[in-house]
Amino acid sequence: MVDLIRDSLAGKVAVVIGVGSGQGISAVRMLINFGAKVAIVSRSGNMFGLVESSTIKAYKADATKDSELKAACEKIVADYGGIDTVISNVGTWQSFKGVIPEKEDFQKMLDINLLSQLSVLRVFSEPMMKKGGSFVLVGASRNIFKGNDLSYNVSKYALEELVRKSAENLRKFNIRVNAVLPGSVGKEDTYYKVFPFNFTKFSEKTQLEPIEVAMVNAFLASEMSLGINGQCITVDR
Repeated sequence: MVDLIRDSLAGKVAVVIGVGSGQGISAVRMLINFGAKVAIVSRSGNMFGLVESSTIKAYKADATKDSELKAACEKIVADYGGIDTVISNVGTWQSFKGVIPEKEDFQKMLDINLLSQLSVLRVFSEPMMKKGGSFVLVGASRNIFKGNDLSYNVSKYALEELVRKSAENLRKFNIRVNAVLPGSVGKEDTYYKVFPFNFTKFSEKTQLEPIEVAMVNAFLASEMSLGINGQCITVDR
């Protein structure tokens, strides 16, 4: 199966948006391992220790700003000739005061966790409409909703319907839209410590390693998952 995923992704152009030291960079490294050409998009434009080459480039963009996303998308298409798959790791967590959050705080969480993902779909689907492709959005496992902030939960829950309806709307362009819903994930870059299967025993730890999410991202991005569309897959211990 690993070889089939590599056959599917090798030479393809993959965009990873919202790259940081945990899930984002693990997704990038997993795609590189499968032979994809990778565009790294983050607010910092950081390479996160990787060396820029003809197949790995960094782009600076804030996903809450449509103009920056569009500029990054246009540059990626110019550099690589197109886009085959997008993994969007855009999102944040914050706890606000009060039992019911203020409207402004609620809107802030929606802007980052939901509307940014809407912008990613709108901006990056346009160059993909000619030959198709796939989106993988990152949401959150419902198992971590209990005790969490109301605005965070609503923004992540709404993303599931965004995925379902977007998949329906983009199907005619041969574009699939799915999501992974991770539970608690470590924020440290442990990719090389864990890769490929050096995991803590399932019974001994509840927190995910970022690479566990990256593996599901790669599967959903590849043609091995052609029969999966509009689905939100929980990745949680």
